[in-house]
Amino acid sequence: MDAYQLIGLLQQKMKDPRFASRFNQLADELNSIPGLQQRVMQIVQIDNEKKRQKELDKLPSKAKAIVKELLEMLR
Repeated sequence: MDAYQLIGLLQQKMKDPRFASRFNQLADELNSIPGLQQRVMQIVQIDNEKKRQKELDKLPSKAKAIVKELLEMLR
């Protein structure tokens, strides 16, 4: 999924108030971790599951949990 596809999917899902609320909560938590926002956007765009998991493993544990939940929400 490239960045444009990701943005389109996110815009579509944000129409659901429950999704939007939870997504915004998670985004706020991620934004509180310095330098993490750009890295997460790169990881979300990785199509290969093994490569994505390898990159997720390098993140701090709090960030890993948040990113995994975001990925599940976007499926």
